[in-house]
Amino acid sequence: MSKMINLENFAGGALAEKFNNGFQEVLNNISDLNTDHKKKRKLTVELEFKPDEERELSLVDIKVKTKLAPPIPVATKLLIDKDGKGNVVASEYNKQIKGQQHMKVDDTGEIKTKDEEVDTGGIKLLK
Repeated sequence: MSKMINLENFAGGALAEKFNNGFQEVLNNISDLNTDHKKKRKLTVELEFKPDEERELSLVDIKVKTKLAPPIPVATKLLIDKDGKGNVVASEYNKQIKGQQHMKVDDTGEIKTKDEEVDTGGIKLLK
């Protein structure tokens, strides 16, 4: 079968350019560590032909579509409580002070133990 068209030059190189851009998107998604490596990716090249009535001319629409793996969700834990004024407050749950079961917080949000301040080790109370 003889070669009718050169895909590299088709539509002034637009077909090859669109393909290469889509292919690069797929490669970037595969190399992204925030995506699931097991998910399949897809690259579709679509040529849509619209011939004229005399069938001597056809418009060709070139479409390249990618189906990529979504980012892997990230989860965290929030501690939700109320401050001394009845406002709802939250703090991200991280490594806690070893052996800590509870803490006393005064009206200003300061952490107290036996009426003395303690080193909070970076614990912040969000309001």
